[in-house]
Amino acid sequence: MYGLTSVLVGLTGALGNGLVIANLPYLQGPLQLNSSEVAWLPASYLMTTAIAGSVLVKYRQLFGIRSFCMVFLAIQVLLIAAHLSVQGLESAVAIRAASGVCGSALLSLGVFYMIQAFPVSRRLSAVALGIGIPQLALPLARLFPKDDLAFDNWRGLTLFELGLSVVTLAVVMLVRLPPNKRENTFEPLDAFTFLLYAAGVGLLGSSLGLGGYLWWTNEAWIGIALATAIPCLAVVLVMEYFRSNPLIDVRWLSSATFIRWSLVAIVWRVAIAEQSIGVIGMLRDFGLTNDELSGLSIIIFLSAVAGLLTAAVVISAKRLPQMVMIALSLVATAAFVDSFSGMDSRVPQFLLTQGVVAFATTMFIGPSFIFGLSRVITEGGAKMTSFVALFGITQAIGTLAGTAFVQSYLFYSQQLHLSDFANQAPKSSALVAQLFFDAARRYGTTIADPVLRSGEVALTFAQQTLLAARVAAYNDVFFAISIIAALAAALVGLATLCVPILGLITGRTGQ
Repeated sequence: MYGLTSVLVGLTGALGNGLVIANLPYLQGPLQLNSSEVAWLPASYLMTTAIAGSVLVKYRQLFGIRSFCMVFLAIQVLLIAAHLSVQGLESAVAIRAASGVCGSALLSLGVFYMIQAFPVSRRLSAVALGIGIPQLALPLARLFPKDDLAFDNWRGLTLFELGLSVVTLAVVMLVRLPPNKRENTFEPLDAFTFLLYAAGVGLLGSSLGLGGYLWWTNEAWIGIALATAIPCLAVVLVMEYFRSNPLIDVRWLSSATFIRWSLVAIVWRVAIAEQSIGVIGMLRDFGLTNDELSGLSIIIFLSAVAGLLTAAVVISAKRLPQMVMIALSLVATAAFVDSFSGMDSRVPQFLLTQGVVAFATTMFIGPSFIFGLSRVITEGGAKMTSFVALFGITQAIGTLAGTAFVQSYLFYSQQLHLSDFANQAPKSSALVAQLFFDAARRYGTTIADPVLRSGEVALTFAQQTLLAARVAAYNDVFFAISIIAALAAALVGLATLCVPILGLITGRTGQ
């Protein structure tokens, strides 16, 4: 029962956001939103996920995580029900923000339920499964038939999320976890720290989430948000560094081990954007819909399940760095292969590489989380709040940074390739003339007016040129991600080799 509850809880925390991401291009028209407005939906989810982690553990110590989940699940149910009556951007963002808070709590709750389902000897496997189940949400969301969710201006999606939240709330109320020791660890200064931290993360997340859509220099508020986020987070770091009982233990998190861990975790989220933003985005640019991507979606989901089960079976304290290295190396290899894509690349060409990326995604998350968690446990568990906050912000901000990187580099590279194509066109005028001739002959039977036919031919040629430049830009993005993932794998390998040697030399370990 605990295991099934863990699966339900873990998927509920992420599936609603997964459904939104999987159907983001189709939500704009029915909801009367442009691309930058609809981008607020996943961004708000990720921002509140990162923010909630900073207080979640202390709340659990005082009231219990079960009560936290029940309160915010009830709030989410009320917001979703209200959204059914008053549809708009504001209510949709409110739902996603509440879902982000719930998602952060349900992630931890799912891990606790899974731990109860396994014997103590398989505790690492339980944690790997519990933390990895939410990673299945996005692959699973792509398997949902779009027409079943899109009826009546996408009320089907809202109704599904409402039903899932109600069921999860009922199950959490019925299936109880063993009671934990209660103690009040909150201090008055925690409130001020949390407000600054929330403001900094919110400003940073909104600029990262929207910068790639609106473009960084086109909107003044993006620069203002970034400029304001830096001092907010800097003040938090300074305050927490000098506090005797901080909300987030900055001194502990500033150790070399956690700096390396944070960098790898953020780089990982950037690397796996190769699938969610890169390959899926390119196939959509070719005109493919979710239904036409069903074969690829099935392979991605099954590979993600296989990666999760593999991690649960083989995981051990000594294998954590090796598993992380393998996952990064798999993504680097798959992205390198994808960098040779062409205008005729379609779903069959990506089945193997995207299956590999999905497998690596769920194989990575468990060892990565357990590596940090093991250091918390060895030091008595007092730093749990700090670690959960760090894990949340690396996952959320890393995802936003990955999206921003892919979108920005894609646009920049596309413009370079368009310029290059324009410079090459006069040198290959015979080829261009032949392309125009072929297009004119194709339209000759349907468009009698020569002026209209010439305009249609020119438009078709421009569209093909733009698409060719975009495919070339995607290849550049895939190659860059391959290099980034390979360097991260090398960093993990180097740290794995050097830390024991330094420990022997200095007589210290774990630094």
